[in-house]
Amino acid sequence: MTLAQLAKVLLVQACEEHDPTHRFLLRYEREPRRSGNDPSAQSVAEDAAWTGEAWVIKRAEHISDRLTQKHPALTSAFAVLRIKTPITLLIGCALVGGFLADPVGPAGHINLLNFPLLTLLLWNAVAYGGLLYSGIVCRQSQDRRQPSLPALVEWLVGLMVKERLSRLRPDPVQSSGEVQWMATSLGSYSTRLLHHSRDLVTTYARSLLHMVAAALAIGVIAGLYVRGISFLYQASWDSTFIEAEGAHRFLSILFAPASWILRTPIPDVDTIAGLRGSAGANAAIWIHFWAMTTVLFIILPRTLLAVATWTNKTRLAADMPLPSNDPYFRRLLNPYRGKGLLVEVLAYSHRVKEADDRFLTFLGEAFGHLADIHVGQSVPYGDRHPQFLGDPDRGLCAVVLFNVAQTPEETHSEFLEELKATIQSRGRPNMLLVVLDCEAYAQIDHEKRLQERCQAWVTLVKECGLQAVRYRDPSRSPDEELPALANCLWPSDFRETQ
Repeated sequence: MTLAQLAKVLLVQACEEHDPTHRFLLRYEREPRRSGNDPSAQSVAEDAAWTGEAWVIKRAEHISDRLTQKHPALTSAFAVLRIKTPITLLIGCALVGGFLADPVGPAGHINLLNFPLLTLLLWNAVAYGGLLYSGIVCRQSQDRRQPSLPALVEWLVGLMVKERLSRLRPDPVQSSGEVQWMATSLGSYSTRLLHHSRDLVTTYARSLLHMVAAALAIGVIAGLYVRGISFLYQASWDSTFIEAEGAHRFLSILFAPASWILRTPIPDVDTIAGLRGSAGANAAIWIHFWAMTTVLFIILPRTLLAVATWTNKTRLAADMPLPSNDPYFRRLLNPYRGKGLLVEVLAYSHRVKEADDRFLTFLGEAFGHLADIHVGQSVPYGDRHPQFLGDPDRGLCAVVLFNVAQTPEETHSEFLEELKATIQSRGRPNMLLVVLDCEAYAQIDHEKRLQERCQAWVTLVKECGLQAVRYRDPSRSPDEELPALANCLWPSDFRETQ
């Protein structure tokens, strides 16, 4: 979905969640207009049958239109999408600033070992190193679904969002409760929009920085050549620790690419030695070397990086992910998820009734209403797991349910290891999920004992290379169970491909 569509989806989410009693957003207003003569409604239903995301987007568009018509103040939520960055002005300021920043000075004397362009070159080298580090090392240790955002960029964007939302001017006829609902919804919306678009904002900010850096370097070089027409620049060098041979070696390495492209050899050691101290010579050749080096190591890389990040920004803006792990969206998508998936519940030495609506509802919200959920007989202590149905057209998710009140033992580890081997041998995208039922301790209200026993079970499951999700844990909110479930599936994250 696009960024504009994501904004409408998040606004509708905020308005619905902050109006659970349907006081301001009526029940019938929460359903998209459907008409037998409306071909768009039929196309939405067809798309929804495949993914469900198209239906969520279309639903949000209809409801957001109703919201903005009924509450015009909510249109301020989309004002942040119209914030335009003056890219031309930024590049122009960088060019002019680089042109006016005379790197030589009024004396017209160029120090070959302490030239300001060398500092600019080193600064860009550090920037390239930081990009390489963040792209390789940090990317491996961070979850891509939660990209980092520089604190300064996040603060600036947050400030712009709050400034736009502060312009909310409610209608005088609206009640105080309605105004409070809109303000609360807009605040929640702005927080979520900033969170889900932070990767886009980071990429956009980086593209602007690359553009400005390239423009600054171009301005410096242009100013150097323009001033060289009217002033005589002389080049020399001096050093306490470096002799002529060292200076020649340093300049030969620094200007080697420029010398090869310009087909101009670096002056020899004797010529370099003659430039030491107050002696000087025409700096034209050195200006050419510096200009070409700046083009090769600053202007060209920054331009390529700007194009790459801008292309990535455009792709991100056109393909924003739906936060499908959020309980709100899971409830919306459940009627369209789980097709072709068999969920086999294995209650190990634990009885689960077929009529346990809470557990079945939990699994239905986790895997979708189209999933075939089967709760079989309890697996006796020490027994092997039953044989699974061999249907090549259906995926399988084996859900192992342990009772936290029981003591974790080596027998449980052996059961999980055997089940892992079975899942791997099926050769299809099958999954394994471990669920810890905390209901027994929830009834006796013994939180300390519950945490100790849960930690013991988590340790055992982790030793088997798995993660466990806690079910009906009184110390946690029920809304935390479903988001945690996606990270507990083995061998890969649960992907809603049904």
